[in-house]
Amino acid sequence: MNDTDEEGTRFITFSDADLNGRAGTAPEPGDRLLGQLAQHLAAAPDSATRQQLVRTALRAAGFDSLCYCRVLRIGEFISRCAWFDTYSPPGWPARYAQEDFFQIDPRPGITACIEWPAAWDLDTLFSGTLAPRCETFARRFVTVAQQHGLNSGVSFGVATAHPLEHSIVMLSSAQHGRGWIVDTTLGAAYAIGTAIHAFIEARARHLLPVPSGERLSEAQRAILRFVTQGISDREMAEKLTMSPHNVRYHLRQLKKIYNAQNRVQLAYIAGRLLDD
Repeated sequence: MNDTDEEGTRFITFSDADLNGRAGTAPEPGDRLLGQLAQHLAAAPDSATRQQLVRTALRAAGFDSLCYCRVLRIGEFISRCAWFDTYSPPGWPARYAQEDFFQIDPRPGITACIEWPAAWDLDTLFSGTLAPRCETFARRFVTVAQQHGLNSGVSFGVATAHPLEHSIVMLSSAQHGRGWIVDTTLGAAYAIGTAIHAFIEARARHLLPVPSGERLSEAQRAILRFVTQGISDREMAEKLTMSPHNVRYHLRQLKKIYNAQNRVQLAYIAGRLLDD
């Protein structure tokens, strides 16, 4: 397991071998939603057996690789990522992090809104008008993706138990264009991706420690609520009968706890976490 701090995003990679020996809950035998692959992965005795199962399923569906990521999102900003790299092209996760491709790759943002699988290809991935700097960045992304044989594929998102966490599945092929992707391809991609998600979900929740509001003080919870209402520091201080200096201190602490870069991101987090 590797942990690197890239600018803006904390990036962790882990492999199937890292999941060995971690207890998980096997799917029920009659669980048709997850399908046979999820059941076989849960019953597999070791990492080698699981990899053979998944690679066979990928080849049968026409894919060469699969990238699975668990991310913490603050709006469109991904603050942390745990990348399952067993089925990724060698070197691609590290390159993705080093180049900060999270900023330009449209697929993570799309999967956060649409969880049903969608086809993509590099020729049309950036079909809209881009600013000059973004256009250069997009060309860089396409060039590096082509070098790793990622020319087309299917991507989708999977919700997790935490409101700030999301899983992204991206299956890829060296084939150009998306004409080869038909309904059965989308269905197979979804079955493979959700099977891997189910296996990891039961074993790797420790990878991204997700902060919650349970351990906050009453003052901190109140400040979070006020942030969502757009109340100024002085108004917060008056309502809480404390000094503006103390309010600003609590705001700085809350930003550290939730890895928020500014007040807007903190308001987004508060709106997602507070149950009231």
